[in-house]
Amino acid sequence: MNDPKLFANRENFNYADRQKILDERNKIVREQWIKLMETRILREKLEECYLREGVNHLENCRELALRYLDEFPKNRVEGWYKMKKPE
Repeated sequence: MNDPKLFANRENFNYADRQKILDERNKIVREQWIKLMETRILREKLEECYLREGVNHLENCRELALRYLDEFPKNRVEGWYKMKKPE
């Protein structure tokens, strides 16, 4: 049996696959939230580093700051609806 499609319409909708479709959508959103929470934890570690290091935070927290700046724009919760639809 084929994998369920995330974007079901009247032509390709099968009630038997409904739960599989919903599970796949939930999985996508869950993965997005996990990545977002990892970024939040990284930000909290960066804040702690800034407070701990004081005036030396520019040198000692640089790796965390660069990693956070790299991760922040990539990790957003967009849900399954904004994904590219198969044609």
